[in-house]
Amino acid sequence: MEHVFRAYDIRGVFNEELDASFSVNVGLALATYLGGKGVVATGRDVRESSRIVEQALIAGLCSAGCDVVSVGMLPIPTFNFHLWRSNYRAGAIVTASHNPPPYTGIRFRRPDGTGFSRENAEVKKVYMKGDFIRRKWNELGSFHSMNTDVVVASYQEFLLENVSFERPLRVVLDPGCGAASNVAPELFRRAGMKVYTLNSQPDGTFPGRDPYPRNGTLDELQRLTVSVGADMGVAYDGDADRAVFVDDKGRILRPEAAGVILVGDAFSRKKGKVVANISCSMIVKEKVEELGGTVVWERVGDVFITEAIKKHSAVFGIEASGHYYPSFLMPFDDGIYASLMMAEIISREKHPFSQMADELPSYPIVEKTVDCPDDKKFSVVDRVREKLEQEGYAINTIDGVRVDLDEGWFIVRASNTQPLIRITVEAKTEDKLRSLMGLALEALERSMRQS
Repeated sequence: MEHVFRAYDIRGVFNEELDASFSVNVGLALATYLGGKGVVATGRDVRESSRIVEQALIAGLCSAGCDVVSVGMLPIPTFNFHLWRSNYRAGAIVTASHNPPPYTGIRFRRPDGTGFSRENAEVKKVYMKGDFIRRKWNELGSFHSMNTDVVVASYQEFLLENVSFERPLRVVLDPGCGAASNVAPELFRRAGMKVYTLNSQPDGTFPGRDPYPRNGTLDELQRLTVSVGADMGVAYDGDADRAVFVDDKGRILRPEAAGVILVGDAFSRKKGKVVANISCSMIVKEKVEELGGTVVWERVGDVFITEAIKKHSAVFGIEASGHYYPSFLMPFDDGIYASLMMAEIISREKHPFSQMADELPSYPIVEKTVDCPDDKKFSVVDRVREKLEQEGYAINTIDGVRVDLDEGWFIVRASNTQPLIRITVEAKTEDKLRSLMGLALEALERSMRQS
């Protein structure tokens, strides 16, 4: 079971890589790490297996003496918010985020709603050792359920208190049948918007589209945004920590482009540092510096971005996957609040969303994924580093292997959540893009042949 413990969560295919008995032991391991005391909040996403995994997790936690409060099915930003505004020892939410429907997962949270990082390794050690706290029959932890609607209402009220709109907008929302379905449409309606929805009924089989919103999965959202004359379209991933934006012309914005628009709004409140993951476009550095800020580069993953935000007192964070961190207001990422922020910006601009996007620089960028087993992917990337260093390239190893050259850059990195290696290449010309992709692919293919 060791491989399902990933860099910042636990994730795998239900009843193949992890199951209910595993989840009981994870609950025992987390409670043992916590010393068998304190109150832990639990929650879940919409997946078919999530209720089973959450109940098994609760059984383990209570068996080891922790008290548990389940807040039900809700987006991870809402769960994070509840932790942040309450008084828990820790949190554990059952979610596989953007992964395909057969997957499930468990993400541990700190009392401020941010994720475990180094603590994940400690919980894993406890799990692998198997020396769990087990309380006597009359010393077990208590279990309570909290009304999910109360948690959601508190979250919605907080967000609405922190936005103001100069005019009502027409928006199209696509929660993808995920956890945002019961939260985002109602929130936008309460904000006075005319809301059109797609895939807005929670369904763990994800019948409308893949839970990972990206090019090729959002055609219906793009068409509807144009056909109803909407100012903006938004798609969320399975647990709504990601948001993908569509402009009034039906075009999907690159996450970095949306991010720098949001940074402009954040800087209107307070200028400062922006944390961005290492695979973000060159436009992040260019625009943030133009706006009077500085960029701090960090590895991929919410736990690493949030720690860098705290360390550098940053006012915002961006990931190329569509995670946005409004750290001027809250300490974690939130796709729903990011979309509300974007609506606020559009409402006060004289120009449409599409013009705002067109005014940003844009360089050719491409991402390619290569299947690679979880037990080999990190050693393969390390071999890529060795080969490129031998060839004289300057290497950045914050996250994977990044090479910066004149007119562009590329990165080869192992996915933290799937058995994949990702190559991202960006350049100022198409010719340079092809050249850099060829260089990256050749280094990767040679390394994989030797694995």
